[in-house]
Amino acid sequence: MNYDLRQLRSFLVIAERLSFRRAAEELHIAQPALSRQIAQLESALGYKLFSREKRRTSLTHAGNHLLKELPPVLEKLQQTLEQTGKVAAGHTVSLKLGYSGAAMSSFLPIIVRKIHGQLSNCDFDFVEETSDKLIEGVISSRLDAGFILYRPENPLLNVQPIRSEPVGVILPDNHSLASRKQVPLGKLKNETLIMFPRRMNPVLYDEIIAACHKAGFSPKAIREVAPRSVAIGLVAAGAGIATIASSLQHTCVRGTCYKPLAPPAPSICFSCITRTGQSGEWVNLLSEIIQRELNE
Repeated sequence: MNYDLRQLRSFLVIAERLSFRRAAEELHIAQPALSRQIAQLESALGYKLFSREKRRTSLTHAGNHLLKELPPVLEKLQQTLEQTGKVAAGHTVSLKLGYSGAAMSSFLPIIVRKIHGQLSNCDFDFVEETSDKLIEGVISSRLDAGFILYRPENPLLNVQPIRSEPVGVILPDNHSLASRKQVPLGKLKNETLIMFPRRMNPVLYDEIIAACHKAGFSPKAIREVAPRSVAIGLVAAGAGIATIASSLQHTCVRGTCYKPLAPPAPSICFSCITRTGQSGEWVNLLSEIIQRELNE
């Protein structure tokens, strides 16, 4: 790697301006010195980045590719160096936490508050995704931890149970079952079930279908939609009945109402996932908080 950051940043300025003269003015260096930087960079890489013909500068195919891929790499490097500076100054590295909407509506704020109270210099970045995307994010190290709606069996993941929550349904507010305190699952045998796509949470999806079979029926029809707001909107339009976590009942819109399912009903099993082998003060603290505060 016989090139440096200065050469790469100079490449970006030239590539964006397509002019060595204007790039040299912006970088406050002499044009011959800038040309030498690029020549050294191209020599180190072993291929041309620019084509200069008849006083016209253009990017080669390799140059176009580098222009597309290089900015996020440099941005990530800058973030890494900033985080490393925080560590050197006694700060904790920023934590990127992924969550489902149901987790944020119930227990996750408590966890974050507890962590922040004991690691006052900890920074947080939050990403809302479906459970399948959160699993991918944790495995790929895009996320430090994820709070999902089931407990996957995966050797790449450390899974810590948090709590269970019954599944309920959202009905049109003029439905014949809307006056009931609880809805027996068997009463839904003639209804269209509006559910999340199975790939998002195959365990819960299969448990809901299995509960229907146990209640003596197979759903008349299943409509898979995402995100959750679309499912609720379809219920309001009278297009079916949606399954939903009880902690999300506040998301009902005009024309709908939430009803718990009568026992026995499927449950959502919330869990926290981290990468197998991941260590650090925050990992131990997170585990302690879940055990102490949420499982009492």
